[in-house]
Amino acid sequence: MNDLKDIHNDDKAKKILEDLEADKEENPVSPDWENNLIEKAFKEAKLLENDVYTHITTLKRYRNLSGHPVLNSLEILYRPNKEIVQSLMINMLEGLLTKHPLFTKNVFVPFMVEIERIKNDFSTEERLEIYLESKFLVHFNKELVEYIFKHLWKSVFKSNGEKETKNRNVNYKVLLIIYRRYEEILFEFIKKETAHFSDFLDENSHILDKFVDFLSKYPNVYPFLKEHTRQILTNRIKDKKQLTVKSYFLTDSIKTHLKRLDDEFHTTGEYYYYNQPYEHYHILEKDNIEFLFNICQKYDALPEFYDLMISHYYHSGHYNTADYTFGYCISPYFKGFSKEQLELLFKEANSNPQCYAGRYAKGNHKKLLETAKSLLGDDVEEKYKNLF
Repeated sequence: MNDLKDIHNDDKAKKILEDLEADKEENPVSPDWENNLIEKAFKEAKLLENDVYTHITTLKRYRNLSGHPVLNSLEILYRPNKEIVQSLMINMLEGLLTKHPLFTKNVFVPFMVEIERIKNDFSTEERLEIYLESKFLVHFNKELVEYIFKHLWKSVFKSNGEKETKNRNVNYKVLLIIYRRYEEILFEFIKKETAHFSDFLDENSHILDKFVDFLSKYPNVYPFLKEHTRQILTNRIKDKKQLTVKSYFLTDSIKTHLKRLDDEFHTTGEYYYYNQPYEHYHILEKDNIEFLFNICQKYDALPEFYDLMISHYYHSGHYNTADYTFGYCISPYFKGFSKEQLELLFKEANSNPQCYAGRYAKGNHKKLLETAKSLLGDDVEEKYKNLF
């Protein structure tokens, strides 16, 4: 109680302690303040759970029974057995005495209040995690992890209140931190509570973005969602290209997903009128390219990732698009291309004016020359004259 008052500025704890101090001053020899402390902590401050309150009152009865000259019918003073004493000690330690002061009350409320208070104080997620670890996570047990995560999930994905909306970004960061740290525990918890974790406000685009992002980070959760949720996700994602990029959990493998992206994002153009043999339905953003690279690296699918990057470049339908896709799809990765991939890149780009006729095209392609000669031979410039 004193810790809650002095360290955490808890107003209810402060009021209870002031009342108890007044009682002790009024009746300095009366033990009533002890009873009042337990009752007020349970009923007013909500510091004690029902089970902890019951354990405390039970312990008090056993203490009174053992500490006073109350004899049974055989005139023997009551002595609790070893098992009862051990059980009472464990209940007191686990339920109250070894708990962090914040966790002896409704922990989710002070937890969320603190998250809101410090949401702008940390420039990176890593620093936020260090803070949470020091103040909260180090004190969490399995039950508390599940409790916090369940309520945090509701706040992030199932609530549209003013506070939830205002704090959704930081709350989602905290949810990811907790899941990453306790993934084994929480994966089993999600499997056990699929109904709760299958619900989300699918018509809210911000919530949908975060729900897809979570599944893209932890795709093994997706099969355990309810069937109606999986169907809603498929319907909501299909017309949103940004979400489509991340939704590899909808396919049987990342390699299948990459092929799907190639088919959905690329088409033929109007070569005769506009010198556009190819065109894009969607242009990958830098963040999504990096996301795909990291996922493909994780699942041993880099050759297929390179195929998509090459295709995305040579499907450029404008000079500016070609410069952009070269910078983000080709330049960072070309040293990992195979001979066959580099050959395909040069063949297709050499026949697409949007790739070879732009202001920066020749300078871009010369960056590939050393690698190209080592794989394709010294006559590469002669063979693909448009590029060099």
